[in-house]
Amino acid sequence: MNLAVLLGTLGAGVGLAAGLAFSVRLSGALGSPLAATLVNFLVGGVLMVVLWGLGLDGARPAQFPAAWMLTGGLLGAAYVTLSLLVAARLGVGFSTVAVTLGQLLGALVIPALGWLGQTRQAPTPGGLLSAALLAVAVALLASDRQQGEATGAETR
Repeated sequence: MNLAVLLGTLGAGVGLAAGLAFSVRLSGALGSPLAATLVNFLVGGVLMVVLWGLGLDGARPAQFPAAWMLTGGLLGAAYVTLSLLVAARLGVGFSTVAVTLGQLLGALVIPALGWLGQTRQAPTPGGLLSAALLAVAVALLASDRQQGEATGAETR
């Protein structure tokens, strides 16, 4: 694997965690996770219009895509909102690891079943082990959170 690609992907992951932390603060300032999600999508949408308008990727669609292809936008809004709700209650670390586990499970199941036009591909032992390790990480973080809440309740 190309080191630059790996570092870029890791950087994107750090960006997701940082974006989630920003969104938790924005949600507090606006008093609503839905309002914070809306503001995030509006700001991101304006940026994408500007970048597309500048021809950054050199592409222009020849026709409007089929409606079902827009489902990703709905899932993106649900992802941001749910991640924000969980992060506000359980912390950015737990939310990020739990979302990563969900992404990995989806990446294993969708191709395994040939869903969404993906070529059928059985999960690899490495993929299954990765999912198991992430599940353990989620369980450990949840346990830490529970112990922290119990300790905090005792000291009050």
